[in-house]
Amino acid sequence: MAIHHGTVPRLDSLTGMRFLAAAAVFGFHLSLHPQLLGDSAVARAYIALLANAGWFGVTFFFVLSGFVLAWSARPADTYREFVGRRLVKIYPNHLVTFVVAFGLFGLAGATTWEAVGNLTLLHAWVPRDTSFFSINHPSWSLSTEMFFYLMFPLLWAGLRRTPTRALWPAALGLMAVIMALPLVAATLPAGEVFGENHRNSPLYQHPMNQVWLLYAFPPARLLDFALGMLMAMIVRRGQWPGLRPAPLAGLVAVGYLVSLTLPVLYQLNSGLVVPLALLIAAVAAGDAQHRAGWLRRRWMVFLGEVSFAFYLLHDIVLTWIGRVSVGWDLPAGGGFLVGVIAFAVSLAGATVLYRTVERPLTQAWARRRSRPAEPVGEPVGVPTR
Repeated sequence: MAIHHGTVPRLDSLTGMRFLAAAAVFGFHLSLHPQLLGDSAVARAYIALLANAGWFGVTFFFVLSGFVLAWSARPADTYREFVGRRLVKIYPNHLVTFVVAFGLFGLAGATTWEAVGNLTLLHAWVPRDTSFFSINHPSWSLSTEMFFYLMFPLLWAGLRRTPTRALWPAALGLMAVIMALPLVAATLPAGEVFGENHRNSPLYQHPMNQVWLLYAFPPARLLDFALGMLMAMIVRRGQWPGLRPAPLAGLVAVGYLVSLTLPVLYQLNSGLVVPLALLIAAVAAGDAQHRAGWLRRRWMVFLGEVSFAFYLLHDIVLTWIGRVSVGWDLPAGGGFLVGVIAFAVSLAGATVLYRTVERPLTQAWARRRSRPAEPVGEPVGVPTR
């Protein structure tokens, strides 16, 4: 079923899924604090199972970002208006969480210039962990997303003219390129490795520049974003083959478990991106047909709306707990209870940040009257992100 201009539905289920991805990232970052979780069999199993949940969540967000922006491109957007709207969406939250993290932890191993790079959303461009993981660890993805936003109008100008019959070949070709990218990364000199600051991370002792190329380097991750755009066009033009979300969710689960067995360069993205791209398209197709589902319930949509603030706040909460918990003698399972408390605190803080900063500023920007100029895209309906 093709979706016509001006009739594109909201993607409420995908909004709900955003919170699940953010929760996966939280689970991963909790696993990096083994002093909290203890050394039980359950804790070891948890740490092993969540080892790829951080990369999983980020890949989901990058593909979803391209999908939603292609789904909701506005006909009269100028380049300046589009980029301004995206900057208002992400930068105020980034600024608030930067100030909070800097106030609590200072530079935390970064140089002053690396902190400035973080503040200006340039830190993902530098192949050093003290840069792209500086100040507030998850904020590196905003640097990469900002590059996506700068490139979207240019990509959209070309991709929206892709003939319908070429959409699937283009998407499959792009999947193949993403899956082959670790072969390119492996040719880079080994150079510096992730050291003692990452002893509890799956990245420990792995070549930093190779990981950076696949994980943080904005042009490399632009491939995920472009894949999301193509999947949106496939659904929009009625080319989705009717695959339902449930079996594809199973494929994602299997793909995730398989990714745990792969070499680290394949764990970061290439082992996850294809099933995630297919699942996002299937869920969007369900929304387009107004299928009922728990992801569309009001409480799930609200959690999805606050997920961006949650994503930026949660690691600050976990890092602070990790610092103050040194020397704690927790009973068996106590670390998981602390994790639940950290989750609740992060969610409460995210709700406050969303309601006092993110939503008021994005609504204020939306009320502005933009001046007419060259369009970025074609009419496609209501944005969800």
